[in-house]
Amino acid sequence: MSNVVQFPSNSKENNLVTQITNLQQELLGRFDKLTEHYVASRQLENECNELQERYDDLVLQYAAVVGSEHIPAGLLEYCTNVIAAYDGDTKEVLIQLDTGTDEEMPTRPKTGDKSVDEVVMFMDSITNFLRKKLDELQ
Repeated sequence: MSNVVQFPSNSKENNLVTQITNLQQELLGRFDKLTEHYVASRQLENECNELQERYDDLVLQYAAVVGSEHIPAGLLEYCTNVIAAYDGDTKEVLIQLDTGTDEEMPTRPKTGDKSVDEVVMFMDSITNFLRKKLDELQ
């Protein structure tokens, strides 16, 4: 008589479990990388915001010294306090520096929770932006 070799019937099951386990490890590695990049991007964003605030403050100081109408356009390129308006009658583009003297929303007290404070500041800036746009339309 001949010897019959019995192959295991659960090899497909073991193969699937191995593939799933390998994919779990790969997913874990990818999500770890994604988290690292997210944290780094938030840190870079905060650094950019700090630099932007310093830049805006320096431009405002310069405007106080030479007058806002005498600031070279190149210095206003990265300034967030610049308001551009188009005069349809004269077909001129007018660039003005917003010195913050307009009526703005009152500042809210800080909650102490950095995430909440950041969201509140962001929402306040959107509200101010929309108010300015609404004023321009009226």
